[in-house]
Amino acid sequence: MPSEQADTIVGANVELKGSLKNHGPIHIHGKVVGDISSDSLVVVGETAVIQGPITAKQIDISGQVFGSVMAQELIELQPKSLVKGDITCGRLSIRPGAVFVGTCQMEGAEGAAGEERSEKKKPRMEVE
Repeated sequence: MPSEQADTIVGANVELKGSLKNHGPIHIHGKVVGDISSDSLVVVGETAVIQGPITAKQIDISGQVFGSVMAQELIELQPKSLVKGDITCGRLSIRPGAVFVGTCQMEGAEGAAGEERSEKKKPRMEVE
């Protein structure tokens, strides 16, 4: 998924404390203590450590996240990723080697849990 060119890049040697918000893609390779939000893609690189919630359209995690993760569409947990927190998403993909400690709530494309869904819009989870 991380094919979109990043508008915002947090380098591997950067430590950021506070809120990080962008309307475009965000790639994180350093440490962020605070909330992250984008109406596009958030990529958490292998060297990244996030302490706080992440909210985006799509999220690709290869590093460590300690906090809730919420994506309107897809969350991908890559090998060697670690997520300690609750996940809310439309679709979830967990690759072999990924570690997830928390709960997962999968919502339909309409984005509201508990609403009736048609057969075509049922959320799905992919585990390799």
